Amino acid sequence: MACTTLSGLLQCQFFPLDSSLQTQLQTLSQTCLPKARGELASTDLVRRHAGVLGLSACILSSPYDVPDWMPQILMDLSDHLNDPQPIEMTVKKTLSEFRRTHHDNWQEHRQCFTDDQLLVLTDLLVSPCYYA
Repeated sequence: MACTTLSGLLQCQFFPLDSSLQTQLQTLSQTCLPKARGELASTDLVRRHAGVLGLSACILSSPYDVPDWMPQILMDLSDHLNDPQPIEMTVKKTLSEFRRTHHDNWQEHRQCFTDDQLLVLTDLLVSPCYYA
């Protein structure tokens, strides 16, 4: 619910989505996690998840548009696909929603991404063909 609420506030421009907010969310999302499995319920996991939720809210705040900042945030989120739950599920839901909302105008939206970013996004968004 925090992600949805923040996304709505960003969408109606109650909070400005400036570079300082993006930097703070990216810093939170890069919090190091402990190596041992038993320690995953630590505050580090909560901090990292908070950063990922914030970055997801940024993506979801522009459902049919690709602002200049969006490609880099999508790349930052893609780095968290192999994180422990609930972070992994947050990233998967965000990428799924991005695909759904940007599918209709994808030919136009793809111009906002570099070739490397498009390659990463294609790997993330296109389901592998198991019959090929």
